[in-house]
Amino acid sequence: MSGNGTTLELHHQDLKEASQASQNHLQNQVLSQQQWSSELSHQAVSQQVLAHQALMASSVSANGKNDMMESNAVDMSKPKPPVGSEEWHRLRRESHKEVERRRRETINEGINEIAKLVPGCEKNKGSILSRAVQYIQQLKENESTNIEKWTLEKLLTDQAINELSNQVEMLKEENEQLRAQLEELSPSNKKARKD
Repeated sequence: MSGNGTTLELHHQDLKEASQASQNHLQNQVLSQQQWSSELSHQAVSQQVLAHQALMASSVSANGKNDMMESNAVDMSKPKPPVGSEEWHRLRRESHKEVERRRRETINEGINEIAKLVPGCEKNKGSILSRAVQYIQQLKENESTNIEKWTLEKLLTDQAINELSNQVEMLKEENEQLRAQLEELSPSNKKARKD
C-alpha cells in the first residue's frame, strides 16, 4: 500500500513540476512577446492570461485544489510588467521562492515517510537518510543470506526426498519378494495339510 502511495506522490509531484514548467514556459512566451512589441493590445494579453489560467486550472492536484491558484500571488488579470523592471524582478523572485518552497516540502515529506518506514530513525534529516541507507543494505544482506539458506534447505530437502523415494522403492521390491515367497509356501502348506 505504501508503494502505491509513494507512486501517487511521485506522480503528483511530476504533475506539479509539469504544471510549473508549463507556467514558466507560458510566462516566458508572454514576456518575450512584450519585449518584442510593447504595443500589444490589452485584449491579446488578456487572451494569453486566460490561456495560462486554463492551463493551470487543468493541472488540479490529487486533493482537488489547484496549486497554482492557491499559491500564485500574481494577479493574472493585469498585464505582466516589462522585462527587467523592478516589479518583474520581484515577481520572478516570488515565483522562484514558491517553486523552491514546494521542492523543499516534497523533499521533507519524502524524508518523513522514510523515517516512518525505517526503524530507529532520529529527527535529523541527515541521520534519517544515513539510517535508511544502512537499513537498505541490511535488508539486501538479509535477502542474500536468506536466498543462500533457502537454496541449501531446498537442496537438502530434495536430497532427502530422493533418498526416501529410493527407500520406498526398495521396500516395495522387498515386499513383493516376501509375497512371492509367501505364495510359494502357502500352496505347499495346503498340500501338506491335506496329506
